[in-house]
Amino acid sequence: MTAYRATVRSTVAITPLMRRVTLGGDALRDYEGSGLPDESCRIAFPGDLTRNYTIRRRKPTTAEIDIDFVLHDGGIASDWAATVEPGAEITISGAPAGKYHPAPDVPWRLLVGDATALPAIGRAVEELPTGAVAHVVAIVDNQDERQTFDTSGDVTIEWVYARSSDAGEALRRAVCDRELPEGPGYIWVAGEAAATRDVRRHLRHTLGLPADRYDTIGYWRFDAERWEQRYQQVCAVIDPKLAAADAIADDEQYFDAVDDIYAEVGL
Repeated sequence: MTAYRATVRSTVAITPLMRRVTLGGDALRDYEGSGLPDESCRIAFPGDLTRNYTIRRRKPTTAEIDIDFVLHDGGIASDWAATVEPGAEITISGAPAGKYHPAPDVPWRLLVGDATALPAIGRAVEELPTGAVAHVVAIVDNQDERQTFDTSGDVTIEWVYARSSDAGEALRRAVCDRELPEGPGYIWVAGEAAATRDVRRHLRHTLGLPADRYDTIGYWRFDAERWEQRYQQVCAVIDPKLAAADAIADDEQYFDAVDDIYAEVGL
């Protein structure tokens, strides 16, 4: 995996709990992306910690990228973003991919996510074709966390306020309790992992939508420490099953199998 050394060019507060860090450097001229709004890169932080973050914006002419960080207590990456100063260096890697893929002529888009999904949602909204219809449901901590986006699309934004402990349930309700518009639209949902798993199950099995009508992504886990402890207890049982599931060619059938494997052991 190719690594790229980047320099912090600037930082700015987007909201009280969202900070944008602009990275640049000659090495980034060779850092090609997928062009998808939810493409991400892997960042190596001090202390041998690596995390994936959405590339909020690319600036090819200046060889820069913007990364938006959600600030929260007790996170190494969050602490870094809150305190880093221009001139600091950091390493990024990974081949940016992404999952966002509505058909060009889709009649409507529904984009739902918590604060961690706002970088991708913001980019998707800003890159909409003229007149493209999109409804956004953005789940944030409070009204001070609302953002504005410049867009040529026909966009409505519904702000839902929920603390991180309640963000998963708010995300579930935002999708599972919603009556969808008529026509073959596209749904993109990202945020807390357990919630996005439930949403995928709802879209696929309850509504019976085909795979090209939706994408879901788990960005973080509310009970990560408990989940990891449970995983360590059962990994000898489920790891062979997960490895066997890798042979499933169809993505949605693969995710069904993985969900079932985890559910059997309470994960």
